[in-house]
Amino acid sequence: ADAAKAMDAELDAEPPCLADLNDDLLRKIASRLAESDLASAVALKRCSSRFKDLATPLVANAVSRINTKWRDAADKIGMKGAARIRGGLERNEVLTTLALPHNNIGAEGAAAIAEALRGNAVLKSLNLHRNNIGDKGAAAIGEALRGNAVLTELNLGSNQLCGLDRYGRGTYSTAGITALTEALQVNGVLTDLDLYDNKIGDEGARAIGEALRGNAVLTE
Repeated sequence: ADAAKAMDAELDAEPPCLADLNDDLLRKIASRLAESDLASAVALKRCSSRFKDLATPLVANAVSRINTKWRDAADKIGMKGAARIRGGLERNEVLTTLALPHNNIGAEGAAAIAEALRGNAVLKSLNLHRNNIGDKGAAAIGEALRGNAVLTELNLGSNQLCGLDRYGRGTYSTAGITALTEALQVNGVLTDLDLYDNKIGDEGARAIGEALRGNAVLTE
């Protein structure tokens, strides 16, 4: 019991570097954590009591903002996809993994997911396999990836990203795949990207190859 009390006292004690900072500066630090790395901000157990008191409401606000975005996305997607999102939010304080394969969310659903990804600092894995998002959906996801610094796994397999289904029907377009490849050139965290079965074609393949020249993190 004495050892536990001593450990609690040690955790509550501010290190010298924090003890010298006023509340305004600590609040700014906590705010940055809540905005840019929510996962780190949520883990406040090793912070001093003063820092916890300042950071906790900021983290709660960040969680609320992100979860509101996911609920908005669920409303737009509807049906089974919406149920999965809401179920995930009920089971977890924040979503770190989201799997919506075979839900036919289409381009509109992909745009809703993309909107939720903007400013999201916790979702690490997203599976949208076989959702018929098309080139417009791919463009929306690509645009969101440009400003996302957390997502490491993304599955966009079988989504007609270039406008063609698996039988080659439709109108070929590189708009979506171009948006994705441009995102790869500036995204420094995505390590696993699945584009299987998308009829990407020669032009799309060249765009991907060019993007990989400037990407040092993608491994799969």
